[in-house]
Amino acid sequence: MISTPEELVMIKDCCLLPMMLDVVEKQKQGMQESDEMMKSLYLIALEKLQNTIHADLADIRKQLRAMDIKMWKVDSAEVREKSAFKYEYVNKGYRGVFEMLRSLVRAEISKKFGQYIAIVFNNIM
Repeated sequence: MISTPEELVMIKDCCLLPMMLDVVEKQKQGMQESDEMMKSLYLIALEKLQNTIHADLADIRKQLRAMDIKMWKVDSAEVREKSAFKYEYVNKGYRGVFEMLRSLVRAEISKKFGQYIAIVFNNIM
């Protein structure tokens, strides 16, 4: 049996959300070192964004474990040469590959940040 569309979305999110957490952490570190007038506001927003992403990632990983879907990152010269991210996974005894070019990863992350920022600001207001 092939993975369902919902399972593939969870696999994709499980790949993208850690990258998003890295971006948010880098932004937080940069903001902590800045002289920005509204530094504390930005840091609070980044912390809430980070917590929301982290909670979703934990939930997705829990669901993947419950469905016995295992995944791991493939890091090879071929993958780096193609400027791609590649993950392999096992689902229901079948091995699959999830691969995205960096340009698509950037676009997906940008779209997901928009969704998360909307969630964070809706929760604040």
